[in-house]
Amino acid sequence: MKLFDNESEHRSSLVGYVVGESRPYMANIVSFRPLLLGEYVYMEYYGYRSLAFVESTVTGSMILSENILDPRDVERLVKVVRGHERVYYYRGRVRIVGNLDHNGRVSIPPVPPPPGTEVFRAPPTILRRIFSPAEDGWVKVGTLLREPTVEVRVNVNKIVSKHLGILAMTGMGKSNLVALLSKRIGELGGTVIIFDYHGEYTNMFFRNVHVNVITPQINPYKLEFDELARLLGLRPNATRQRMVLLECFENLKNGDDKKYGMSFFDKLRNCIQGKALRVGEPAQKVLESLITYSRLLCKIIDEKVEDVLERIELGAINVVDLSELRASQADAVVAHWLQRVLEERKLALWSRYSSGSLVKLPIPVVVVLEEAHVFIPIDEDTATKKTAEHIAREGRKFGVGMIVVSQRPRGLDPNILSQMGSLAVLRIAHPEDRYYIAKHCEAVTQELVEELSALNVGEALLLGEWVRIPTVAKVDYVPEKRVGIDLDAVAEWRASKVYKKLSRMTNNQAL
Repeated sequence: MKLFDNESEHRSSLVGYVVGESRPYMANIVSFRPLLLGEYVYMEYYGYRSLAFVESTVTGSMILSENILDPRDVERLVKVVRGHERVYYYRGRVRIVGNLDHNGRVSIPPVPPPPGTEVFRAPPTILRRIFSPAEDGWVKVGTLLREPTVEVRVNVNKIVSKHLGILAMTGMGKSNLVALLSKRIGELGGTVIIFDYHGEYTNMFFRNVHVNVITPQINPYKLEFDELARLLGLRPNATRQRMVLLECFENLKNGDDKKYGMSFFDKLRNCIQGKALRVGEPAQKVLESLITYSRLLCKIIDEKVEDVLERIELGAINVVDLSELRASQADAVVAHWLQRVLEERKLALWSRYSSGSLVKLPIPVVVVLEEAHVFIPIDEDTATKKTAEHIAREGRKFGVGMIVVSQRPRGLDPNILSQMGSLAVLRIAHPEDRYYIAKHCEAVTQELVEELSALNVGEALLLGEWVRIPTVAKVDYVPEKRVGIDLDAVAEWRASKVYKKLSRMTNNQAL
């Protein structure tokens, strides 16, 4: 496998040398120039051709050390050494990601590189073999951060089978990546369901992929009791209130209430009012909750809806708009949808071995859980958590892939986070979030996660099953996603009538 066109190119690509102790997966190097975080380098030793990427980089000086306390001393030293000798040194730690074979596949070499091993900049020709595989199921999501001529492609099959976590601070590009992946899956004929907590995806428009915006309506007779209780804002520890609701809910589901022509809410209210005369305060509290949320719930509850799955469009991006719901209500809705999706995919798998079975989700599906720390928190049992954990453990068997998206990684349930076989980690500044990711995500090392604060908007570290090796990428921008970007408040103020009126008053006063 030819890496360089000629010896001149080979020597000009020399970055530095391995120094000190090394491991089969790690080495320290000194270099002739500043090392770039995320750039890829190449080494040959003991018959192995190894690729590595820079996971930390340092610039220092033996002369201008931190022991100097007077800036005038620094000034004098700089004048003395400038032009005569090198003031700085460049050091870094590289993560060895594999020995290269002729097909561009990689495997960790069994021996570390010895001190003195030459380190070269990895040529684009070999990088393309690794990061741009022309294989079915691999889709483009961006370019290498330090080599923009090289496309970065990811394996969509691994999103379905191993799940994906997208973690970053607010405004760093999480939703842009979600939109991009949804578009790519749709282009492959795949089905995506996005649980949109803030209404960020409702205005997306793609020419070749349909975006199906769904109001989260549910047939009340198909609800589980815990889902209804959460829709009404009843806390899990409100046992007496929940008992009142449970009795009335079971009466309605069993058809004990024969008052035809009345809506579900009317029947439920009548039942609770009757219990209020006997039970007192607990039933009255439930009645107050029912009245408080009745206007909002009327938008969600629809007795004419047969099944939430009826509104899922296959081969499209389905956006379930949760933006008008409170957290507890959104939790109930998401739990219901996830449970139905999982049940239907199980039925689809079992129906392969029987004839005459009709299923609503005959093909695999990817569900996207935005603001996941709201639905699968570390310190609370939500309605969503149980089903999400089930999907994280066994969804791959039934063709249900899950993408967990969060700006607060430390708020996520560790059992679910640890099941994410792939990760896209954008900039994260908070040390506790970085530590939490390193603790619960197998693909992330503490050394690597410390460098996440150095990433800029749209730059991501891709790890795990969906990439061949750890990848530092510049994610493609999705202009079709028109909501969720930072507003230009000043421009909107200046375009307002108030600003124009103030401008006229100021001009008149000046005259």
